[in-house]
Amino acid sequence: MKIIKTPIKGCFELHPKVFQDTRGRLVKTYHEDVFASNGLATDFTEEYYSVSNQSVLRGLHFQLPPNDHVKCVTCLQGRIFDVVVDLRKISPTYQKHFYLELDSEKGNMLYIPKGLAHGFYVLSDQAIFLCRSNVVYKPESDTGVRWDSCGIKWPNKNPILSDRDKQMIKLDDFISPF
Repeated sequence: MKIIKTPIKGCFELHPKVFQDTRGRLVKTYHEDVFASNGLATDFTEEYYSVSNQSVLRGLHFQLPPNDHVKCVTCLQGRIFDVVVDLRKISPTYQKHFYLELDSEKGNMLYIPKGLAHGFYVLSDQAIFLCRSNVVYKPESDTGVRWDSCGIKWPNKNPILSDRDKQMIKLDDFISPF
């Protein structure tokens, strides 16, 4: 697995080996020894996926301490515009964002440390998004910041959003506990 630093400390783009032949493809998305030898979390306790249609934007979400978490995300089908925003007050990239395209054909992933908000926008007709987390979902800790308050140049200025995501607090109004 190739591990690439991003401009945000502790956040990495991961490129697993993709094995392809006439039968199809095999992508190993997790290997405990590889993660551990690179200082990445290996204590994942929850995994889920979502299916979203084109132009859907989900995010920017995170869990508050003490239930803040590390996530490792990928796109199993389709393509997404994937974004993180650094909410860690002591970080040199505080309130800065990083984005990349996660593409099921490439099999690339994003490793997201604690203290970052995360969201994605669906570029393809449909996308299946997979998230692995090291903390089980806690509704009382789950929150986010508004998708359009962080200076991100999203592919669409009029995405399809949940009512919850439309009502998130703006980044400048968020008092970070990280």
